[in-house]
Amino acid sequence: MVWAGFYLHGRTPLYRIRGNLTGVRYRDEIVRPQIIPTLQAMGAGAMLQDDNATPHRARVVQDVLQRQQIVRMNWPARSPDLASIEHLWDIIGRRVRDNHPPPAHVDQLFRFLQQEWTAIPQQMLQNHVNSMRSRIGECLAARGGHTRY
Repeated sequence: MVWAGFYLHGRTPLYRIRGNLTGVRYRDEIVRPQIIPTLQAMGAGAMLQDDNATPHRARVVQDVLQRQQIVRMNWPARSPDLASIEHLWDIIGRRVRDNHPPPAHVDQLFRFLQQEWTAIPQQMLQNHVNSMRSRIGECLAARGGHTRY
């Protein structure tokens, strides 16, 4: 499993998660070293979007985000998947298949994923960020049903 984040003007490094991701691991390996510094550097108005995965909602994570005054987008538990990162995972997967031989081992796969993550043009990330308003609007208009996204 891997984790990454992006925003209008940048992206985090791709992070490899070995084993099960618990709330404590998510807090210690991702929230503290990646999410908090990135959001703080972005300044006022920065907001965290996650997908309601169990580790993301763990009390230890909520506590550290509250102490750091990190604002989290409120997503319903059964909302359609509007997380832009999901579309990027699909793009990265296709690019790995198209640009690399089948990986011989997990370490090689991770290297391929890293290469493709860093190769995504920043403009594509900006387009995903800028599309959120229309994506949510379409979802609301479709009453949670299928959208073009």
